[in-house]
Amino acid sequence: MIDIKTEHYEDTIIYSIDKIIKSLKSRLKQKIESLDLGITAEQFVVLDTICAHDSIYQQQLSDIIMKDKSNTNRIIKILEQKGLISRQYGNVNNRLVYFLEVTSEGKNIIEDNITTIKQFITDIFVNIDDSEIEMLHKLSDKFETDLFKE
Repeated sequence: MIDIKTEHYEDTIIYSIDKIIKSLKSRLKQKIESLDLGITAEQFVVLDTICAHDSIYQQQLSDIIMKDKSNTNRIIKILEQKGLISRQYGNVNNRLVYFLEVTSEGKNIIEDNITTIKQFITDIFVNIDDSEIEMLHKLSDKFETDLFKE
């Protein structure tokens, strides 16, 4: 085991990761808002996540976007009011759930803007090569595994 030798929080890997995540989210938010889509960056992420998953329901969505159920429900209601998603009743393990689907209008927003968003993300990582990205994914998996083992 490695001796981390940190004296203060800002010397930890937790601080470094948190700083990177906050910066990335802030830049992505600015980019999405600059596209003037009529939805927030948070709503775009939810819309894109629903679009990427067939037959997703609220709890699964909450887990993927890492938001609590009430926050996820608030975003879902807004997107539904805007006509970008719809909810259909369904059953999972004998429990009534709403399955979420993106409407054609919602799909148009994603399709019209996803290339721009992907290019923006690519540009952010222009100085990081494929092997470093691969290593980052491996490290992320290790962190997740270590954090959730009992």
